[in-house]
Amino acid sequence: MRDLVTLAAPALVLGLLYCLYRAATLFAAWKPAAAVVWASDYTDAERRDDFWGMGTLRGWRITDGDNQRLIEETVHYQDEDGERHVAEVKRYVRAGWRPSGVHTIWYDSADPDRATAFGPGYWLVIAVALVAVLVTLMNAAMKVHA
Repeated sequence: MRDLVTLAAPALVLGLLYCLYRAATLFAAWKPAAAVVWASDYTDAERRDDFWGMGTLRGWRITDGDNQRLIEETVHYQDEDGERHVAEVKRYVRAGWRPSGVHTIWYDSADPDRATAFGPGYWLVIAVALVAVLVTLMNAAMKVHA
């Protein structure tokens, strides 16, 4: 157990620091915007296949979670100055369900053509999960040594 903590703890701390950095930069320099989806790599045939539990058309990918798919979309949005922009963003959707045609993205105020669908809330939730894993791992290691 001690070897596991020695190996995993630094990686978890680095992951936690990255998540906090990402959330802080999104809060500080990025802006939210409503984005309209123009194209998606998640086709209706793949969606229907996932809905009925087959999943054979698209297949399983390492980026997919339990009952969710990581998809890539072309979105159009306006920055705070009213200029229109187009970006490719990735986001998670429920497998088998039709993704919404409008959702919130975050764009870089210094370079409005850079956008992401993973906002600061996403990164803070991941950070909380990493803290929980780190605390659980450290607690288990202390019980083993006691």
